[in-house]
Amino acid sequence: MIETEEQLLQNVSQPFEAQALQALAEPMEATEVVISTFPKCGTTWAAQIAHGLRSAGDVSFGNISEVFPWIEMGYRFGHDLSRPQKFSPHLFKSHMQLSELPPGGKVINIIRNPGDTLVSYYNFWSGVLFDPDVISIEMMARQFFLLDRSSGPQNMFRLNYYQHLVDFHCADYDGQVLYIAYEDMKLNLPAAVRRIGRFMELDPSKILQQKVVEQATFGFMSRHKEKYQELVPGGVLEMVVTGRVGDSKQKISAELQSELDQAWQRYVTPMLGYQNYDQLHDSVSLSR
Repeated sequence: MIETEEQLLQNVSQPFEAQALQALAEPMEATEVVISTFPKCGTTWAAQIAHGLRSAGDVSFGNISEVFPWIEMGYRFGHDLSRPQKFSPHLFKSHMQLSELPPGGKVINIIRNPGDTLVSYYNFWSGVLFDPDVISIEMMARQFFLLDRSSGPQNMFRLNYYQHLVDFHCADYDGQVLYIAYEDMKLNLPAAVRRIGRFMELDPSKILQQKVVEQATFGFMSRHKEKYQELVPGGVLEMVVTGRVGDSKQKISAELQSELDQAWQRYVTPMLGYQNYDQLHDSVSLSR
């Protein structure tokens, strides 16, 4: 269990092993879909939708990783990326930046308010990677959220939320990319299901769309939370918790929020022009 910020830094500074680099270098088929988001931005949620659309709502899997393997971390969890998938199009998950993903496929990227993302990320690792009584959310932010990625080893933990976001909107990717806001999925899940279905070039019936919407609700996924857990050496990581919007307003101090705002102005505004998250959200809104 990590007890100091120095140990947090060491944890995020381990380079990828050869198996991960090899998986990321393998080109994808044009129909294959990878859901790649910053951690805690709806990866598993979007996967439930995408899998339901391609499988007519099949939920017979014991754990969703059986039908939704990791790219960069698959080797650690026994995921064989070359194993034929039962349903089409093939579906994968990742937390890598767009420029780091295998070329040629379809990519779904979910964005989420940075403060809410940080709170969810902190809660996710609390009690598994570190003791929240000794590791504060400010420490977590510095090492898992704000750490500059311009140099350092390539891995899936040494992440900077803002650089990750900018890369997804600037990288010259050899494939199609769909952007959806987490908040829009909460507000209008049926519209998100339709948007993802069109992107996957599927033509689901209205009955199937309704089924997929029901199976992607918090109520359904929480009742079957064992299907969405991630098993790691330190314990069980719960993927279905609350999914609330706005937690950062109560759980992030004014000082930390100021740091997050400054990071947006440093990384995002010069590259994308958006002054804040709300402006970016509006640009990818499901109502557009």
